[in-house]
Amino acid sequence: MSTLDEFQSAFASDILAPHLSTISVHKQAAMNVYRNTIMGGLIDALAANYPTVVKLVGAEWFEAAASEYTRTQPPENPVLATYGTSFPAFLAKFPPALDLPYLSEVAEIDRLWMESYCAADAPVLPASILQGISGDQLMSTRLQLHPATRSGAFKHSAVTIWLHNHQDQASELSVDGSDEDALISRVQGNVLVTWLCLIEFRFLMEVQSGKTLGEAAMTALSINPEFPLAVTLSKLISAGCFTENAIAR
Repeated sequence: MSTLDEFQSAFASDILAPHLSTISVHKQAAMNVYRNTIMGGLIDALAANYPTVVKLVGAEWFEAAASEYTRTQPPENPVLATYGTSFPAFLAKFPPALDLPYLSEVAEIDRLWMESYCAADAPVLPASILQGISGDQLMSTRLQLHPATRSGAFKHSAVTIWLHNHQDQASELSVDGSDEDALISRVQGNVLVTWLCLIEFRFLMEVQSGKTLGEAAMTALSINPEFPLAVTLSKLISAGCFTENAIAR
């Protein structure tokens, strides 16, 4: 290891673990300036990446949790928009959050929102493309998800909680803690979180795995014989779920 590498490694260790510092006492004041600036920047980055969590627990609670997280999980790259990918998992085991089981699930939606926001761009699939083909061709068509599309299955009514906190609803929220599914997508630069019912989510998972629309529809029909394929496709396409770059028949 070069001298520069050794210096940078020692400096990072002193910043993140001051109680183990080997720096002399008279230099600690100077180090504290760097330490406070860096730790403050990381906490601010986490707050920006997990705004719904901040809204739910408050700035003081969040700062305490973020401080604990940043000391054990320093960033692995300089892009702070991607910092904190393991924060939801951290919250799931963080003792003060154990009585808030929905918190890590909500944090995961925040994380997927940020992923969608930062994802590469591509032309979205317009509904007109599918309207121009026959029913048999449609059933044999495979669609590809847009680079900004994310989805997830969540517990503890996390999707309802997340949406409620982003819709500025004055009414009191009432949840039953049920499992919920969501689509996270981007339309004209705006990230959308869309609640999906179980059958819609299962259909999307089948399409994502490479199944044709016909095969995906058969799986959905086995769950509910009244599965509305046209309505579901329209909902997913309107949310910018697919890209027109790869349509195979």
